[in-house]
Amino acid sequence: MPALLIFIVYFAIALLCGVLIAYPIHMFLANWFELDFDRVAARSVLLMTIILFFAVLKLLKINNWQELGFTTNAKQFFIDAGKGIGFGVLIMLPVIAGLLLTENRVIDTGWEVTANNILSLFLTALFAGVLIALIEETLFRGAMLTAIDKYGSVFFAILASSFIYALVHFLQPSDDINSQVLNWGSGFALLKDALNPLIQVKFIFDSFIALFLAGALLAIVRLRRNRIAYCIGIHAGWVLAIKVFKRVTDSNAYSDYAFLTGSYDKVIGYLAAVCIAVFIIFLLKYMKNSN
Repeated sequence: MPALLIFIVYFAIALLCGVLIAYPIHMFLANWFELDFDRVAARSVLLMTIILFFAVLKLLKINNWQELGFTTNAKQFFIDAGKGIGFGVLIMLPVIAGLLLTENRVIDTGWEVTANNILSLFLTALFAGVLIALIEETLFRGAMLTAIDKYGSVFFAILASSFIYALVHFLQPSDDINSQVLNWGSGFALLKDALNPLIQVKFIFDSFIALFLAGALLAIVRLRRNRIAYCIGIHAGWVLAIKVFKRVTDSNAYSDYAFLTGSYDKVIGYLAAVCIAVFIIFLLKYMKNSN
């Protein structure tokens, strides 16, 4: 079975199993916590994605973490990740500056600037960035890119992994489900709602292009350096910069340049796509000159 097909089936099974177990998990946790069903469902899908991931590695005959780009040298891993975080923030700086200059986002004057708030925001955003990056990079630039490249072409591996990476970001339900009327079908109703954005291409195209290019840049770095820590760092740097930026600013829908921001998070859109594309060009030029 082609590697890409394996991953498509893997994602489908993870989604279906995740939404299936969301109801009993929510009912169990409801004894102690008051949780939104959509958040429980999202965590359930993530749980199934992680559990099934190891079965996929076995099916693809990926026998060790080194094949995914991880190194046995912990010190080198953290050095690479640290450099990646700096590079990721650097890529986002032109986007942040552009959105401020065009008044697509304006400073939130209601946010209290204190040492504790700044430190808390930074650490929370950094933790979230590292966690998200570790999971997504291991999956997309680790397993998927490695497997498709192993059984196909490099170019197709970059395109396919970047396409699916961008696509999964839009699996988000728009409607809340009443937690008082939940049943075994609630997870599937939520999944159906989450799939709706995928058929509304014109509303997600700007953010999709930016995320696709982001995936391509990460894939090129992974193939070039063969150490996934760089990708984890860059990805974490992006999340860190975006989360901090969004917290200290407000979106301005009345900007004359509102088209530059995307539908996904009011940050990642055409402006981000152009900036990432420029970095890809510089990266490819650097790779060519270093050969």
